[in-house]
Amino acid sequence: MNQELSIQYARESREPVKKTVENLTQELAKRGFGVLSNIDVKKIIKEKLGESMGEYVILDVCSPKHAKRAIDAHKEVGLILPCKITVYDESGRTQVSLYRPTKAVDVLKFSDLDSLAREVEDQLKQAVDAIV
Repeated sequence: MNQELSIQYARESREPVKKTVENLTQELAKRGFGVLSNIDVKKIIKEKLGESMGEYVILDVCSPKHAKRAIDAHKEVGLILPCKITVYDESGRTQVSLYRPTKAVDVLKFSDLDSLAREVEDQLKQAVDAIV
């Protein structure tokens, strides 16, 4: 799949899900991003439905300085904030997938945020690439 046409940037990690999340959190912090929430979907499904599933984590990540710039430009940008990264097990392989900020901004038709979205996306891709 052509990564530039896709709404996601996907990579495979050599580490298990938990270690991948730890490493990614550290790499994000180096770039000024914090993890606002770490949603353990496997745990929630088990607690709420009593069903089992593979490891699946959703990270809500944010760079306050970038978020402030985007919100100052368009209050509605909160619909696509914070940025989402999923880390999950797929047949014994850890997958990391980022919802690309450039595609998210396209959905809202905020072309004036294109350069900001590219900057954020580049930094998030660097963090993902550093852990795979």
